[in-house]
Amino acid sequence: MDEKYLRLIKTMKALLNYIDAEHVFDKGIQTGRGAFDTSRSQEFDDLVEKAREAVKKAEDVKKIAK
Repeated sequence: MDEKYLRLIKTMKALLNYIDAEHVFDKGIQTGRGAFDTSRSQEFDDLVEKAREAVKKAEDVKKIAK
């Protein structure tokens, strides 16, 4: 597998790990008196899941190619 694709897979895995470890959200609502409520939209969750699936497929191809 080409080195640039391996770097892309590695970077995508790092991004997904960061999203999970740091509890990244894409929505925030001011709830009053300085409180701020965060959440993830369905679209964001779907994109994260699709990225996970793409990384898994790419890793499977990498294993087969060896």
